[in-house]
Amino acid sequence: MAAEAEARFSGAVDQQHVRAHVGEHHAAEGTRADGFEFEDLQSGERSHGRDDSFEPAMSELLKRTDRLWSGEASTAQAEFHPFAGPRLLEELAPGVAFFKAFVNVTAVKTDDGLVLVDTGAYLPASHMLSFEAVRGWNRGRLHTAVYTHGHVDHAYGLPPFLAEARERGWAAPRIVGHENVLPRMQRYVRTAGYNSIINTRQFAVETHWPVEFQAPTDTYTDHLELSVGGTRFQLHHARGETDDHTWVFLPETKTLCTGDLFIWAAPNAGNPQKVQRYAVEWAAALRAMAALNPELLLPGHGLPIAGAARVQAALLDTAAYLESLVNQTLERLNAGETLYEILEGVRPPAALAAKPYLRPVYDEPEFIVRNLWRCFGGWHSGVPSELKPSPRRAPRPGTRRALRRRRTAAGAQPRAAGGRRRANGGASGGLGGRRAA
Repeated sequence: MAAEAEARFSGAVDQQHVRAHVGEHHAAEGTRADGFEFEDLQSGERSHGRDDSFEPAMSELLKRTDRLWSGEASTAQAEFHPFAGPRLLEELAPGVAFFKAFVNVTAVKTDDGLVLVDTGAYLPASHMLSFEAVRGWNRGRLHTAVYTHGHVDHAYGLPPFLAEARERGWAAPRIVGHENVLPRMQRYVRTAGYNSIINTRQFAVETHWPVEFQAPTDTYTDHLELSVGGTRFQLHHARGETDDHTWVFLPETKTLCTGDLFIWAAPNAGNPQKVQRYAVEWAAALRAMAALNPELLLPGHGLPIAGAARVQAALLDTAAYLESLVNQTLERLNAGETLYEILEGVRPPAALAAKPYLRPVYDEPEFIVRNLWRCFGGWHSGVPSELKPSPRRAPRPGTRRALRRRRTAAGAQPRAAGGRRRANGGASGGLGGRRAA
């Protein structure tokens, strides 16, 4: 796949996400030795990672945020989807640079070297995108990398930094994460086949799940404060999208790095092919972030948000969205409703669902409700016939063909693939006009 996969989109929003993911992971064009560079194929303009002067008012990323906030643009649009481009690095607070791509990376300049909050995704092309972007802004030694969680698009991008350290004789960076990151990475090795299958299915491109990783060298349980070169980093654990999540606050610049606890979309709290998510703790974490009065929000996906009022709105609205789904689900669960009755009755508040940062462009409220049912009520739907249903058996080889011959012999019209009847004299509805096998 080529670079245009990220910049050119067509079809429904779910396909936009597919192409964003594919383009980000399979394109390394547009880099230069003197700094990161990307050609926006929609506008024809080039964007540079190098930012020699701190001028946040001139930020192209924040201009895009303004367009979303005002309603002029929408995350349902391809170029504004949280997993789409532009691939652009800007310094948004003194010494704090933000690289916006499929997955975001934050770099902080300190007197002892750089600190990264998240490192980029696992494919080599993606490694180089984030590496070159950071190196176009600052050439200092990487001192510390913080994983917000162990997902392969956030915690698997260190190889070029590690290679650089070996080549230059630098000490290897310290890697900090929650104590549950390593068990996650080990589980990913054990389930590599499954994860390859579901990600190939989801993103419509063959995926080979990584089995090599850089584990944290330093872990913590609840809270950890780091000081690197005179800059403080306050790490807080919260279960949310994952059980190993860390959000980071920089008190000197009032910068908040949320990881995937905020992604410019309805929270990814119900993904149907992933393990348990934690909506209750997620909402509590968002309120804890808001209590620190951050003035700059740097998310795991999507655009940055500047200004205390906007940051408060984004955090507290997302918390209220989750809390409403939780409370509605619990009320109906306690009243004895089945899963399907709850799914039909629970909806997010319309005013919240209309917010530009809570559109269901990745996860959906229905999926969140299903995850809440699993969290509070287990896997059984509450319908007795589904507790121990009759076994589902795939048809034996040749069964469909034999049934079709019998129907034809009896004068019935054969069915095309998908069960549709063919009109007399018409072509089969199967692929390429072939008869269903």
